[in-house]
Amino acid sequence: MTHKLVRLGFIPLIDCALPVVARAQGFAEAENIDLHLIREMSWAAIRDKLSYGVYDAAHLLAGIPLAARMGLGGMPGQNLLVPMALGRGGNAITVSRRLYQRMLAVDPVAMKGPRGHTARALKKVIEDDRAAGRPPMSFATVFPYSSHNYELRYWLAAGGIDPDRDINMGVIAPPRMFDSLRNGWVDGYCVGEPWNQRAVFQGDGVIVALKDDIWPRSPEKVLGVHETWATENHETLLALIAALVKAAEWVDQPENRNELAQILADESHVGAPYDIIRASLEGRPVFNQGDDPVDAPDRHVFYRYTATFPWVSQGMWLVKQMQRWGQVPATVDAAAIVRQVYRPDLYREAVKGQDVALPAKDWRIEGADNALDRALVGPDRFLDGSVFDPQLSD
Repeated sequence: MTHKLVRLGFIPLIDCALPVVARAQGFAEAENIDLHLIREMSWAAIRDKLSYGVYDAAHLLAGIPLAARMGLGGMPGQNLLVPMALGRGGNAITVSRRLYQRMLAVDPVAMKGPRGHTARALKKVIEDDRAAGRPPMSFATVFPYSSHNYELRYWLAAGGIDPDRDINMGVIAPPRMFDSLRNGWVDGYCVGEPWNQRAVFQGDGVIVALKDDIWPRSPEKVLGVHETWATENHETLLALIAALVKAAEWVDQPENRNELAQILADESHVGAPYDIIRASLEGRPVFNQGDDPVDAPDRHVFYRYTATFPWVSQGMWLVKQMQRWGQVPATVDAAAIVRQVYRPDLYREAVKGQDVALPAKDWRIEGADNALDRALVGPDRFLDGSVFDPQLSD
């Protein structure tokens, strides 16, 4: 049987693991797919090339297809779809060593308490700077419509900081984050691994919060495809989803994490040192150079906890964050947008007959952290104890 060529763009992050493993371990080939991987450096480049047909599929930020559908980011509306997620976890908030020392000095209680509340110490540093007439500090995320942006803002707001008034917020491509911190261009950032661990290992930064401290199992990366390609290549899309789900199951096996770190360390994939990638994948991240590793077994989840299912409720949360921070009007029909973009029906069709855990509904109350949720998605409590009810019906 002739193999179908699929061109897939990705960013060098640990969570590009699924397409990389699907090719390296033969899962794509087993589904009669000739998977070509193209390494990119910026999310805007991947979005544009996917929108205009240069790529057939892409490793994408969960918010990009939603923003593209609404015509945000300087592009006309693009009909991108999300037929599956590519895992959960991996992000962290890292600050410069100098800022960390200042935060520790002004509020050691906040810095030694629950990690999600370290922004309280940052607020005091900001107040000291304002009183002394110093300019605002600068923080960076990877893209305006990324989970990183919303997580950083959530963490800041929970600490009493206004992200749009109290600091400068900018965008830097993930592979350039570390150099920006090292050179003093930013005081902190929210990015996926391995770029937090690299700052720690090199002694330039300290991790002050993990994604799990803000909202465990929250949306992260997804498989993005253009609606036209999906319609014209329906069977190929289903085969691609099936291959990626099988790759996810392989990736989530603890005995495979060492080999995965070796695969990702290759320059054609992530291109970061093996020991840095391994530290994150093994759920033993180091927060500060010289400290002992911290147990974080769910630092990267690729298959467990329905990690590949494209929850409609999580798409809703992303659009609501866009509204919260003034990126789109409050009048936008979030439910209609999400229903057009997030396609769990395609996922269900692709894994039909496989031993893959599937929720009864396409949405749920996020952050409820009840017994049912723990069985299905693991702990998912928001930092501030809030609950997000998308108020949808199937």
